[in-house]
Amino acid sequence: VRYRAATIGGSVGRDIGGDWYDLIPLPGGRVGAVIGDVQGHDTHAAAVMGQLRIVLRAYAAEGHPPATVMARASVFLHELDTDRSATCLYAQADLTTGVLQVVRAGHIDPLVRHTDGSCRRVTVPGGLPLGLSAEFGRLDYPVGTIELDPGDTLLLCTDGLVEQPGADLDDGMRTLTALVATGPDDVRDLADRLIDVAAERGGDDDVALLLLRRAAPDGPHPGRRLQWLVAPGDPAALAEARHMIRMTVGAWGARDRADEIELVADELITNALMHTEGSAIVTLRALTGSERRLRVEVEDTSSALPRRREAGESGVSGRGLLLVELLTDVWGVEARGGGKAVWCEFVVPGRP
Repeated sequence: VRYRAATIGGSVGRDIGGDWYDLIPLPGGRVGAVIGDVQGHDTHAAAVMGQLRIVLRAYAAEGHPPATVMARASVFLHELDTDRSATCLYAQADLTTGVLQVVRAGHIDPLVRHTDGSCRRVTVPGGLPLGLSAEFGRLDYPVGTIELDPGDTLLLCTDGLVEQPGADLDDGMRTLTALVATGPDDVRDLADRLIDVAAERGGDDDVALLLLRRAAPDGPHPGRRLQWLVAPGDPAALAEARHMIRMTVGAWGARDRADEIELVADELITNALMHTEGSAIVTLRALTGSERRLRVEVEDTSSALPRRREAGESGVSGRGLLLVELLTDVWGVEARGGGKAVWCEFVVPGRP
């Protein structure tokens, strides 16, 4: 992380302003990354920023999903009865899978630099800035998903790093993208380089910068991933998905649990196809860590959460979640954009 105060009247600012960053430890091997910018460059903006930073951290630590964190922060800012709004981007990262759920409130898009040196702007659907969304009753923030492979770097910054006199925002983003792509490999050196460029440029806006790199695994075998789509009304696609899961699990050295993984995946896929109107996206991951695990995710376009039902002695349905609970080591549900993903993990024998 880096911060540079605005240059006002030809001299370095007094380390006050509305820009901020934060990194929030969360339960379940996750972390929340925040970048934000309160309107203005004075003590009042700094005071509002301090309060907003505290409530964002509190809402995130309570375990709320990213869209709820942003909506509640917007209501808080609106109820402060201040004339300031704030742009903000909140990314909730799963440190095991590298998947980030991202919510954007009027803020600029993030950048991702890949291990091959290429850098791209990631377009994230967004809502109104904090304060304004509450004022106009538009508190539904869409959630985007970014997946970082080992070695990838996520860049979050405020517009003071992007905006240049006489150039529009898109030109500034293209310039920043090129600068990141040609910058140092080390993430700290890259942060120093970017903040030095901001200092050389000057300007009357402060700059906050947060770089988050997904560490490469220590061992020689990084986690693997396989993903495919199962369309509704296509029995052959469901059968092919089951076959692919069984073959992949065997190839990854987890044949002893292939029956359980295939059965649970089949239940989750079938539920997604039966109870939603769209396709199911199935992802199989081999996770690295203190123990070797396989993770199955089934993503759909419905926000309705799965619930257990009592099937009864003669019932032919209602046992799906019971099977999931019995056969998996852990399972859960998380929001994904306008829908959700039901996931489960299996501990498998062998070295991680």
